[in-house]
Amino acid sequence: MINSKNVRFINALILILFIILSLTGLYSLVWPSPSSFFEIHRIAGWALIVLIPWKSAIALRSLSRGVDRRLTRNVMLLVSILLTLATVTILLLVLMWKWQIGDYYVWIGPYAYSGIGWHWGIALGMIPFFIFHVWRRWPRPKKVDFTGRRQALKLMGFGAVALVSWWVAEALAKATESSQAPRRFTGSREEGSFSGNAHPVTTAPGEGKIRLAPETWALQVRGAVETQIRLTYADVLALSTSEVTATLDCTGGWYTVQTWRGIRLADLLSQAKIRPEGVGIILRGVADYTAPFTLAQAEEILLATHVGGEALNHVHGFPLRAVVPSRRGWHWVKWMTEIEVITL
Repeated sequence: MINSKNVRFINALILILFIILSLTGLYSLVWPSPSSFFEIHRIAGWALIVLIPWKSAIALRSLSRGVDRRLTRNVMLLVSILLTLATVTILLLVLMWKWQIGDYYVWIGPYAYSGIGWHWGIALGMIPFFIFHVWRRWPRPKKVDFTGRRQALKLMGFGAVALVSWWVAEALAKATESSQAPRRFTGSREEGSFSGNAHPVTTAPGEGKIRLAPETWALQVRGAVETQIRLTYADVLALSTSEVTATLDCTGGWYTVQTWRGIRLADLLSQAKIRPEGVGIILRGVADYTAPFTLAQAEEILLATHVGGEALNHVHGFPLRAVVPSRRGWHWVKWMTEIEVITL
């Protein structure tokens, strides 16, 4: 029975789940660890799926009243429909990706991207609409909605079904996993490990159109430093003696393990001597391709000239790219031209 108490109970659970999904999702866009954040994200997703029948009943009851002369109601009705379509699309894309149903790339309109990649983009796009919906329409929960033996049993039953659904989904994903492309805990599939420049590449529209000539290219170290540094490509190659084996995990749905060779960023910053007011760095590539880091985070970064013993080719960031093992791939700045030490 869908009474006002149950409506508030279900809507409150959905709000909590959306907050969990948003926070863990945003975290996972930046950091590929710990794995527990990804599992929490998946469990919350299955909990949302479990609530769909009850939420559908609530939505249908609201839709049955139709449109009227109030502009605000009609706008909210449209927002609700858009949110429903976006949520269902995200869930379907994720399940298709998880169980390897259909092609790797999914066409939506004129664009093709992986299912897991589409899920990020659509989810980020729906956040402002969801916030607006909550602000305008969400019924405020009451203490009585979550107290009492009956409500406690509902929560335990709901939690149990969500956990069982997640466990079954993971078992199915493992059964359908390809031995040629094992799935990482992030959901990404392995491609081209230890293959040098043959590993996959993802670039945003317009990125990498400027080809950097080694004869004219230079790397600048500037900002809050005692000594500004300018290195030519020959200088960088001479200093490129450090190696690290690191996993590049792309939010587009693939990961690759490679051995990278280059210069430790900490060594360059040590040469430049950071002034006391320096608190962080910005790595900058062509066309304002940037990523910020704290000084502590800079300790792990390698500025790579080679991958798998091969000089980087253009699509992988020649002449210099960042290797940041603790971050997702979009922080691995390519076509680097500048390191800026920043102050508050």
